[in-house]
Amino acid sequence: MTVVQVSVVIPCYNSLQFLGATLDAVLAQELTPSLQNQFEVILVDDGGSDDLSGWVQQRGDDRVRVVRQENAGVSAARNLGIASAKGAFVAFCDSDDMWNPRAMAELYSCFDADPRIGLAYGFYEVVDAAGESTGRIRKSDIQGEVWEQFLSVNPVGASGVMVRREVFDQVGVFAENRDRFRVDVEDWELWIRIAAVWRVGLTPTVVVRYRRHEGNSSTDLDSLDAAYRNMVDVVFADVDPKRAALRPLTTGKIAMILAWQSLNDAQDPQRAAVYLGEAAASAPELRRTAEFWRLRTAAAALSLAGSRGYQVLRSANGLKLKLKLKHKLSQ
Repeated sequence: MTVVQVSVVIPCYNSLQFLGATLDAVLAQELTPSLQNQFEVILVDDGGSDDLSGWVQQRGDDRVRVVRQENAGVSAARNLGIASAKGAFVAFCDSDDMWNPRAMAELYSCFDADPRIGLAYGFYEVVDAAGESTGRIRKSDIQGEVWEQFLSVNPVGASGVMVRREVFDQVGVFAENRDRFRVDVEDWELWIRIAAVWRVGLTPTVVVRYRRHEGNSSTDLDSLDAAYRNMVDVVFADVDPKRAALRPLTTGKIAMILAWQSLNDAQDPQRAAVYLGEAAASAPELRRTAEFWRLRTAAAALSLAGSRGYQVLRSANGLKLKLKLKHKLSQ
């Protein structure tokens, strides 16, 4: 009987438009001998109306199986995938994203370095709906004992992460409260819980291409605002006083995230300015960071140049300005 080392969980909801490319990328992984033929793919049908099971049967690959639930959202789908997993490690990929050829091997290798690593992740590249690169790559150097860093930034893409199976037994799974999390920030909240107990590993390479398109829930700014604030409430609901003191900085950092969303997705410089004001009020030290001033410059550029001009500036990296300030700015 084949031993399953890695279970790849892909939540699906009427996902056939992009799922073929997603699944092809997972099944075509370049694997080491220790992983060859020792992984499974679990497609979790979240109550969709497409014939996902029939589609999988037509493909005829016994490494892929389907489990189904009534529609309950992506977190519940991921949790069903975890419960159904046979592997010692569980990796996640959304149904519209695409792993790079060595994603599984790179993530899996992180756990060899330290048995205290509970989660491993890598960089991700943003592509458009057609799968063409936008030129944006999300990189990070965050690894090790990183709970405090995870409070203010989420470097972990939900499609480029692998978790040791026993971690879920210790810290729990994805939160499923759809009233509190109207969009998908439950992954960040889980990473924070994991980082409070386990170390985090990083492979410094692009492991996934993250597809941006109109169906992405993360483009809904109002829902993102509510979800992020609810996440802060959840994270700080029961922590010691030392950790609770970090809440203003976390609130300020999230306001800056929302400011970027206001500019890049909503094209709303006035709303971005409101979020910047909130960031400065919550954590005045953020005013001394380079990112704060980049945001102010970007908001001014959008106001002056309009949406089309702003997009031209972004494409040309025109917002990577060399700011000459009297004091050294620290990130």
